[in-house]
Amino acid sequence: MSKSNTNHTWLRHKITLPAFVIAGIILAVVIVKSQAPMVHQTETKASTTVNVIEAQSFNVSPQIKGFGEVTPDILLDGKSEISGKVIYVHPQLKPGAILPKDTLVISIEENDYQLALKKAEAELTVSQANLKELDINLIDAKVDLLLIEERLVISQKELKRSQNLIKKGSISQSKFDAQRSSTLQLKQEVQNLQNKLATLPSQREVLIARVSIAQSNVETQKRNLERTAIRLPFTARISEEFAENNQFVSQGTLLFKAQNIDRILVNAQFPLAQFQLLAKGFKQDINIRESIQKAGTSESIFSQLGLSATISIAGNIEVKWPAKVERILSNLDPSSRTLGIIVSIDNPYEDIRPGIKPPLIEGMFTEVILKGQPRRFTVVPRDALHENELYLVGPDAKLQRKPVSFDAQGAMALIERGLQAGEKVITSDLFPAVTGMSLNPVADAVSLQQINDWLKEQ
Repeated sequence: MSKSNTNHTWLRHKITLPAFVIAGIILAVVIVKSQAPMVHQTETKASTTVNVIEAQSFNVSPQIKGFGEVTPDILLDGKSEISGKVIYVHPQLKPGAILPKDTLVISIEENDYQLALKKAEAELTVSQANLKELDINLIDAKVDLLLIEERLVISQKELKRSQNLIKKGSISQSKFDAQRSSTLQLKQEVQNLQNKLATLPSQREVLIARVSIAQSNVETQKRNLERTAIRLPFTARISEEFAENNQFVSQGTLLFKAQNIDRILVNAQFPLAQFQLLAKGFKQDINIRESIQKAGTSESIFSQLGLSATISIAGNIEVKWPAKVERILSNLDPSSRTLGIIVSIDNPYEDIRPGIKPPLIEGMFTEVILKGQPRRFTVVPRDALHENELYLVGPDAKLQRKPVSFDAQGAMALIERGLQAGEKVITSDLFPAVTGMSLNPVADAVSLQQINDWLKEQ
């Protein structure tokens, strides 16, 4: 290629490139100028969807939960009341066995007590015969005294007549002396009988006392004879057995232990602070002292206070027994600082269903629900609370936060004041929860159903 051609090509490139640049700039300016002017729009924030329920109030019996062990109402230590050899032991007298009332469980040899009874009866017969003999002597002495007194009157008259005759010399001195001696003798007999009648009542009292002692001895020997047969005083469950055949037992020897089955007690322990929930519903005008004096027991007080109880086996709250509040212990448990309340159940062995509803036996650990007087509460799920605050859907679907005071009861929170009926309570988790944020409330049918189910169980 020649030098002239090379110069010509370079010159052409140098002119073309700036022309393209200028054309591009002109085209960009035309495009910009031809577009519509930019309009600024207001930014919109999205609403947060939340589950809500409308606050409603219900009559609810506030309740507190405690725990305690089952104990029998009566614990019987079957002891021997006499000494002797055991000749019979009931074959079912074993721990765990249930025996009906009046069952003969142990017999002690009775021969010695039969002999003692016969001896006591003989002594009684002798004492009664002596008393009867003394009564006859007393009657005879009274009759003899009357007769001798009549003879003495006659003798005194004869003596007076003899005195007149001796003055006249009509009778001898010896005859007068004989009459006088006879009169004195009759006086002596009267005196002796009077003394006898004075002492016989004292002797009679002594014999009456001996008869009474003999009768008591007979009764004692009869009771000792009855004590050779040991029977159950009530339908009982045997907890321990110690007696054996041919064993010699002395008075006071422990033979068996038993407990009644028609009534059991539970000493349930409750934190003292929990009672404030129940105490708020107590009637303030009840005079406890006067009520106890009128009724004779404290049970009427608990009835007036509206206290009731329900017992279930710990870990199995499906099976329940209605219970009665018996008494409140007078001191706190020193280790747990809880207050004990004694509740009772009558006939705990009724309606037993193996594998479903077992009997309440000694040592079972139970859960006790103590209920108070029904009061008006607004009920919301405890999950709806956020550190003592409720989240509400306020006017214009904005978030509001309201502090509340509540009492927890199971899965629910009971609010007595501060929450109005109809207010929309947020039941779902909300994070972040900024006051005034926009909300999209959706009815929470699940929480409403949970509240209704909970109310049915109360």
